[in-house]
Amino acid sequence: MIFNVLAALALVFSYLATHIRPSTFEYLSLFGLGYPFILLVNFLFVFYWFFKKRKLMLLSLFAFFIGWNHFTDFFQLSFPSKKKEDQKELKVLTYNVRLLGYYDEKKSIEKRDKIFDLLDKEQADVLCFQEFYHTDREGVFETRDTIVKFLPNKFYHERFTHALSKKQYFGVALFSRYPIIKKGHVPFASDANNFCIYVDLKIKDDTVRVYNAHLQSIRFRPEDYALVDGNKNQEQIEKGGKRIARRLTSAFVKREEQVERIIESIQSCPHKVVLCGDFNDTPVSYAYEAFTDELKDSFIEAGSGIGNTYIGVFPSFRIDYILHSKGMEAIKYRTLPEKYSDHHAITATLVW
Repeated sequence: MIFNVLAALALVFSYLATHIRPSTFEYLSLFGLGYPFILLVNFLFVFYWFFKKRKLMLLSLFAFFIGWNHFTDFFQLSFPSKKKEDQKELKVLTYNVRLLGYYDEKKSIEKRDKIFDLLDKEQADVLCFQEFYHTDREGVFETRDTIVKFLPNKFYHERFTHALSKKQYFGVALFSRYPIIKKGHVPFASDANNFCIYVDLKIKDDTVRVYNAHLQSIRFRPEDYALVDGNKNQEQIEKGGKRIARRLTSAFVKREEQVERIIESIQSCPHKVVLCGDFNDTPVSYAYEAFTDELKDSFIEAGSGIGNTYIGVFPSFRIDYILHSKGMEAIKYRTLPEKYSDHHAITATLVW
């Protein structure tokens, strides 16, 4: 009974994590991150007390239902509508491409070309990339030039966090089929290695602003990933766990400032808005809740299941998003199955 009470409280704490600023109580955000596991434990208690024929099953059920809206953010069964004849349409793809496999010495070219094939197959109007790689060296691991040459997305905007020797650049990039009439970026005070760019697109007689954001990464190190190999003693696990918790809470706090700056830009924008990117946060988080107070989630409207996008070592579920103004509607949403990065690409077709 005591463990059940603690599990129900943990579930309530995960709901609170979406409303309380991480800078106010940073460790509360860890409950939001652990939501799916906490939810599973509570369901196990419900089944246990059900078979014991005890009313204690109502405790976890009550905790579950008061956070029903968070469950529907996490898991969805959608029945999207169809496009009407007079509606405009925009297909958007967002993808953390992990440098297009540049550092995979044995398969770098193969991975890059498979990503290009995926883009060619999808034929999205707008492509948003995080962890994009570009070099000015002619004929060496070409990325931007290949996209512009072989895909209909001829207009682009890019911004690089930093450059290495031999003219190598790393950052975010956005490619569009439609003309770009304005370019800009949202600066972050908390970290120079993460930021958000935007473009205003001319789509027939309308203008739509598209943001491409890469929010604060957790930046796990090799020793953090090594924790999952199962060969660590109790002391190493405890030290590693504390180290990972510090990295997570630091990232939560930095994302708070980044989210608020993007929201300020969105609120001042006179056009319809599409926000894409790798948020590095799940749907049960302060970042997601703040964004969806302003925008609609295309996954909620047209997606199904959990929509997991991160496929790295640590489970993070859905951390990549396509959000849009309330005057738009998502009629299609897909999480692409290909595994050419540590993220899945996602696409959404929006109408208005």
